[in-house]
Amino acid sequence: MVDRVLGNRYKLLNKLGGGGMAEVYKGLDTLLDRQVTIKILREQYASDEEFAKRFRREAQAVARLSHPNIVSIYDVGIEQNTQYLVMEYVEGVNLKEYISEHGPLKQDKLIDIGMQICDALDHAHSNKIIHRDIKPHNILLTNFGKVKVTDFGIARAVTEATVTYNGGFMGSVHYLSPEQAKGDITDYKSDLYSAGVVLYEMATGHIPHEGESPITVALKHIQDSPKRPTEINPDVSRQLEFVILKAMERDKDKRFSSAGEMKSYLERLDSSTPFIVGERNNTSHSGKNKKKLKPFGWVLIGLLIVGLLIGGFFLAQEIIRVEEVRVPDVIGKSLEEAGRTLEQEGLRVEIGSERFHSNIPKNHVIDQNPRPENAVRKGRFVRLDISLGQRQVEVPNVIGETLRAARIKIENLDLLVDEEIEEVFSEEHPEGRVVGQNPLAGVMQDVGSEISLVVSKGAKLENIKMPDLRGLALAEAENILREKRLDLGIMSYEDSDKYFTGQVVSQDISPGATILQRSTVNLVVSRGPGPKPQSATVTMSVVDDGQEHLIKIVVEDQKGIREEYLKRHQPGDHIRTAVPFYGEGVVKIYQDNVLIHERPVPS
Repeated sequence: MVDRVLGNRYKLLNKLGGGGMAEVYKGLDTLLDRQVTIKILREQYASDEEFAKRFRREAQAVARLSHPNIVSIYDVGIEQNTQYLVMEYVEGVNLKEYISEHGPLKQDKLIDIGMQICDALDHAHSNKIIHRDIKPHNILLTNFGKVKVTDFGIARAVTEATVTYNGGFMGSVHYLSPEQAKGDITDYKSDLYSAGVVLYEMATGHIPHEGESPITVALKHIQDSPKRPTEINPDVSRQLEFVILKAMERDKDKRFSSAGEMKSYLERLDSSTPFIVGERNNTSHSGKNKKKLKPFGWVLIGLLIVGLLIGGFFLAQEIIRVEEVRVPDVIGKSLEEAGRTLEQEGLRVEIGSERFHSNIPKNHVIDQNPRPENAVRKGRFVRLDISLGQRQVEVPNVIGETLRAARIKIENLDLLVDEEIEEVFSEEHPEGRVVGQNPLAGVMQDVGSEISLVVSKGAKLENIKMPDLRGLALAEAENILREKRLDLGIMSYEDSDKYFTGQVVSQDISPGATILQRSTVNLVVSRGPGPKPQSATVTMSVVDDGQEHLIKIVVEDQKGIREEYLKRHQPGDHIRTAVPFYGEGVVKIYQDNVLIHERPVPS
């Protein structure tokens, strides 16, 4: 499979991995010269025509999503029963690998990743796209710590094709929402449940439900509540635990109303803004039934409320007194330098979009948000858009192409054609074809670069004899001029009794004259009416040799060459017949296809 080219464009470089649904390859977009990820569906999916249509439809819908935390889909196609998806290539690791290597994540790192996941889901949900397979394996972390969520929409195509818990589905069942496990209708809140499971795993290093089989795990999602994260990892705050368990409510109406709301709770954790952690109505976390409070209990509650109000007041005062700083201008700086500059001001870096830029070098800042000089509180994230440098493309091979075809091929790659085009004689290439280019094909060039072309003027010019074009139809005369590498100049028209309409009456260079190729020849063409018909009488005697003979009479005149008489005769027959002719010409007599006599007409 490696080195195979799909769609005459995407080359498979090396295998990255695979799952129950697809095999994943690192690839090269040979047209734009950029690395891509190529997912090739396994045969049981690709050979299902109905699934293939559903897969393409879902992929095309997701391709409309454009968000820095969502892996972009570039193309979807099918070739020889191979169904494939071309996506943005992300240099980094998936979240599952990251958790396996680092164990439970520190709260600030967990919150940063969680908010970016929420951003991706919020954008997708606002565009009516539900992921349906949120899990750490589908969450990529770039080398800059940026989150990229992948495989949007693919899960829907698969789950609509089959609703079985087979071995290939085991990786996903640990993150299924209860409604998915039951086979009920899913919506965006199903993604929030799965995101909650991902937060749970980041906080504890463990998945919330385990079992011997996928069915067992699915039933636990439906029936059981997970162990509290604080029981596994005491470093998890009660507020973070509240966010995780609220996202994982079995009753989806009790979950967050949106990914945006879930992010807002994570933001408040990150900024130390307090929020009240409510008691979750979940019997698995308390084995005791509720009892009526005695009067003394009400007094204690009242004192607790007063204490909370007083504490909240002083805490609010502390929050209000958080120091503000001016955001420094880091546009144009390297990412490393920008990070140091922001950290010196007590600000944190968040990587935004990464895109090509014609002026700003690779790994330098294109834009920032908040803007320079804005006043913000210390600890605020500053989102930086990073340059991928000037986009480069591979110069195409245009040798042998017409100038027009070469220009289209070059400009389709966002390159330019140098307007000063050199012309040279060439024995190898016909006139008008490209014989040279600079830079050569295969060289990488910045978009917008100029490509110089050398175009053939044809073979070197020679002296030739001017052909006689008089009496020829215009089309035939033009073909002869082209073959002789002569240029047709001005054509004028005049009435003529000698030549029919469209025949050449005269030429400005005499027939037989010595001229240089590429000379211009002007013609006068007849408007008619042409010569009137005349008649010539042919008389002859067939040879008396005891054999039958075939007699044919051919006329060559202003109207062309044509057969006027064809008949078999007995030996000794005498023939007398009239044949028509136009203008000047010749009458030829053939016996058994052998010319035996000719004479000019009129005579």
